[in-house]
Amino acid sequence: MITKYIVSVKSTGISYDIIRLIILTDLAEKYNRQLIFLTKTSHIPILKNINPSCTYIPYVTGHASEFNSFNRREQLYTTYALKYKSFLKSTYLDNIAKSGLSIGDISYIYGGIRDITDSSHNIILFDYCKNIKHTTELLHSIPLASLIMKDAYYSKYTDNILSINVKIDDPDNSRIYELWDEIIPKLKQEYNMPILLISGNNDIKKYFGDKHNCLYEIKETEIKYSFKRNGNTIRGKPDQVYDDLIICAHTHFIPFTKIREDYRNILSKYSDIKFVKGSYVEKFDVLAEYLSMTFLKTKKRLLNYK
Repeated sequence: MITKYIVSVKSTGISYDIIRLIILTDLAEKYNRQLIFLTKTSHIPILKNINPSCTYIPYVTGHASEFNSFNRREQLYTTYALKYKSFLKSTYLDNIAKSGLSIGDISYIYGGIRDITDSSHNIILFDYCKNIKHTTELLHSIPLASLIMKDAYYSKYTDNILSINVKIDDPDNSRIYELWDEIIPKLKQEYNMPILLISGNNDIKKYFGDKHNCLYEIKETEIKYSFKRNGNTIRGKPDQVYDDLIICAHTHFIPFTKIREDYRNILSKYSDIKFVKGSYVEKFDVLAEYLSMTFLKTKKRLLNYK
């Protein structure tokens, strides 16, 4: 019997990679396919905590720069898809198939999770995960008990602590500081719980933590160039982001989407801030909320994996 595969070819930030891994693990089981995940080398040890049976393959040099940042203009899409399929076949898939693999054996899907359907193709390549609303709904339909998540059974924090991801997309924008200076006291008053600040920027956590008497942890960070911001940005290292996600799983996590909804009167004054006026959803928030909402329901089962 020929083994059939689903291959995730797009590697992004660690939060989005974990979301994609959880959903594709579920789909691979439904379609009776083996899951293969192409990703950054630094992400592999973390992803193995989620699904140790998946096959992880590190990106070769030049993969991300040549293909992940490609502007998929409609007139070039067909050419791009053929070029990308050929690259993936010769670079990764021929070694996996161990037999004569033709382009016709490969189905290439670019888009959202809902675009994935089973087929007669031996290999389904999945590139991207664009519809975050549908992705979030699908994620919440998957029970956390179906995942291993090593280390998830232990934390020094409890659900009596409120955790928030302090979003600062521009540390030099004083308006963002003014926003959180209004929001944090409101959260403390409404929830009457200690607040734990989560962020990839240690300076931000320390500033707001000391000012508003909130909990925070100083963690290792890295400086990466952001195409979206057209400049360098400070963010947490992948393993530190994963540790923050485990912390959020044990606490009462509030995503920014809920803050945007509950405190419209405050946020209306800050419509000049990009992440306030837009509909962008932080992938970390999506995953942290999912883990926080589902973890306590399955904690006993997770303890069995210790």
